[in-house]
Amino acid sequence: MARAIATPWRWPPDSVAPDGSFWVGTMANNIGPDDAPAAITSDEGQLYRVGSDGDVRRLGEDRFGITNTMVWLPDGRFVTADTMKNALYSYGWDDRAGRLGQAFPFFAGFERGLPDGSCLDAEGHVWNCRVVGGSCLVRIAPDGRLDRIVELPCSWPTGCAFGGADLDTLFVTSARFTMSAEHLAAYPFEGGVFALRPGVRGMPANRFG
Repeated sequence: MARAIATPWRWPPDSVAPDGSFWVGTMANNIGPDDAPAAITSDEGQLYRVGSDGDVRRLGEDRFGITNTMVWLPDGRFVTADTMKNALYSYGWDDRAGRLGQAFPFFAGFERGLPDGSCLDAEGHVWNCRVVGGSCLVRIAPDGRLDRIVELPCSWPTGCAFGGADLDTLFVTSARFTMSAEHLAAYPFEGGVFALRPGVRGMPANRFG
């Protein structure tokens, strides 16, 4: 189910694809003329590809409330999320059209928070931050099955990435916006950056061009 979320902090995702092109998602403006947050009530977001030669093309006709997450599974499928719909989708690639194919549900309806940023580990599993009160990361298997829940000392985790010399540390960012002084006093780790050792390694980032 779509939700109206007033979030002035939201920004669309971007990532470099395995072929070296730069992919970016868009969304409706959610900041009012008075700089106050404005609810997003329609699907305005789309996905675009920027080639190393500067060529820009739209990747499909699908529209999103808030685009989020950009990872490529080992079998070539692209996984992205719509935060508003609490859903992640997978896409194949249409070689003839040079764009994304049909969307398929990948991971949807999880009751804790909403999907935000994600990353991929070396075993082909997706790590997804559960923002808007989710207080956790979820690890999703390539078949869309929930594999693991990792509890976090913050309620709004926003993004994650593997790092360190061996890519065995998972770094997680979080937010502290829209929270009352009382909440922040009770939960002082909101807005922190966290590091954990999940027992799996990450994947090296793709390079543009």
